[in-house]
Amino acid sequence: MKPWNELSETGRFRRLRALAAAALDHYEVQPTRLQLVGGFTNAIFRVDTAAGKFALRVDYHGDHSDRDVDNELAWLAALAADTDLDVCRLVLARDGSPYVYAAAAGVPSARRCVLFEWIPGRPLDDTMTESGYYKLGRLSAGLHRHGRKFEPPHPPLRWDRVFYWPEEVDPVVVFDPKMDRFINTDRRRILDQSLAVVATAFAKLSPDDAQVIHGDLHPSNVHTYRKRLIAFDFEDITMGHRVQDVAITLFYQRDHPGYADLREAFTEGYRTMAPWPVTYAGELEHFMAARSLSFVNYVANLREDPSDYYEVVFPRLQRFLNNWA
Repeated sequence: MKPWNELSETGRFRRLRALAAAALDHYEVQPTRLQLVGGFTNAIFRVDTAAGKFALRVDYHGDHSDRDVDNELAWLAALAADTDLDVCRLVLARDGSPYVYAAAAGVPSARRCVLFEWIPGRPLDDTMTESGYYKLGRLSAGLHRHGRKFEPPHPPLRWDRVFYWPEEVDPVVVFDPKMDRFINTDRRRILDQSLAVVATAFAKLSPDDAQVIHGDLHPSNVHTYRKRLIAFDFEDITMGHRVQDVAITLFYQRDHPGYADLREAFTEGYRTMAPWPVTYAGELEHFMAARSLSFVNYVANLREDPSDYYEVVFPRLQRFLNNWA
């Protein structure tokens, strides 16, 4: 059997399918079909049964600990109990466990597997409309209202600096001399200046206002179905500030030709549920830049050659400096 490290990503997902099938033995489901439908940090399998469809999430990169997932699932349970917000629904294992570990031949370690009810519809970013963003604003504010009071079972990630992920998950490598072949003198200037500018935004945040936030509520993590807007992928639950979460949500469409109208619709929807969290001009842009900076490091860890991404992100950071430095 070919070693895991020598497999293509397609080959690895093929092996994870066998692992997913083993995981389903722990659930009261009888799959008639098991199909890979997505994969990045996790592999997502669609599980068809006579009783309906489910989604099985299989840990791929190991970016999240059991404690992270405990926090995620505890918040989902609390949201389901306390609110009418539309979020993904967990399916417990036969023994009542919220997730299981499963193994398969040729996969180097057992992987954590979580089963959810199937989420109908399509990602919001497939249908970019102002009405959809209005609903997204209301959903974001609803999550923030609940997150203000929610106490997770374990201390979550805390977004109080640019590189806030644990060193063992996302080591800071951008300052390593080996990165000089990708980060030339001009890019190094942009990186250093951007880090200094966004540090001023972090310094203005009050620790007393930190609360639980989704941490990754972007349009690909929300499905639209008829009149519903359904949020999922709560793995990145974070102690942060509402403005930071809004910056993440709006980050991904900031180059969209209709961005100004989408942002305004989001703002209007948010304000129907909660006060707008932006306190000064450019605050959202500072935390969007912080997101970009964290990705400069993340992509360096993810890829042997991050050049394609760097060709996009460094001009974007320069535009940020031109407008907000």
